[in-house]
Amino acid sequence: MSFSKAVCSLVAILLSFSNSTHAAEFELKDGDKVVWLGSTLIEREQRYGYWEAALTARWPDRKITFRNLGWSGDNVFGEARLAFDINNPSLGLKRMVDLTLAEKPTVIFICYGMNESFEGKEGLERFEKGYEKLLDALKPAKARIVLMTPTPLEHLNSLPANVKDNRIGNLTLYCEAIRKLAKARELRVADLFYRFGVEELLGVLRPPHTDNGIHLNEFGYSWSASLLKTELGFKDSRGDSLGEPLRQAIIEKNKLYFYRWRPQNETYLFGFRKKEQGQNAKEIAEFDPLISKAEAEIDRLKKVKK
Repeated sequence: MSFSKAVCSLVAILLSFSNSTHAAEFELKDGDKVVWLGSTLIEREQRYGYWEAALTARWPDRKITFRNLGWSGDNVFGEARLAFDINNPSLGLKRMVDLTLAEKPTVIFICYGMNESFEGKEGLERFEKGYEKLLDALKPAKARIVLMTPTPLEHLNSLPANVKDNRIGNLTLYCEAIRKLAKARELRVADLFYRFGVEELLGVLRPPHTDNGIHLNEFGYSWSASLLKTELGFKDSRGDSLGEPLRQAIIEKNKLYFYRWRPQNETYLFGFRKKEQGQNAKEIAEFDPLISKAEAEIDRLKKVKK
């Protein structure tokens, strides 16, 4: 099959999967605690804050908090979280689940599939089983869960033909598996692959939205925030006017929380080298009041009338 025919076929597939424009709005309630869980797409969002700002501004009178637990290079098995425990692969998943449950989330957005898709068809069954295991492990939270699909690659025309076909085909398979899993478990899907993919594959012109063909840049996160709102069923622009001060406050809070849960010298503070600097571990808890202060500023800014 030629590449152009493959593109047309994929567009038809994508169109057949999306019914988000007719779905009811996904609502965050007063008191909700939202956890973002996933790999690079999730982790890097904390640098830009567009997704969180869009959801925060939607309900300015509700107390909603967000925690980003993304980890670049991660997968549904938590392998990137193993640190030095590579001989005990189950620890990565346990650490991911334990940390998520410790946050007592009421809503969890989960985005995996990009890294796993490099395994191709041969890795699809393992991915599906791993995702099932992760969702089962998160059941104690009794949280409302949204499964997100990864975004497609940019600049496909600059790739060799065999690479293009493989990456399109593999990502399509894994995103389809995510949709089927969500349907089987009656979970909401935020299908970014579909939203990005149709325009990308049809060649709609826009500024570059990735740094390297995979990872979104600032424009990509800004654009994806509007796509996410569409996937969540938002029918109007309520909250869009709150703007840049709110987003910058969210970025500051995210930075403080990142320092809190992923200190740079964690091995020295809490790991097998804590005998060297473990006495400084008490300082990590000192981020808590700073995070609370940052969240108070977010609460103030989201109620500012424009």
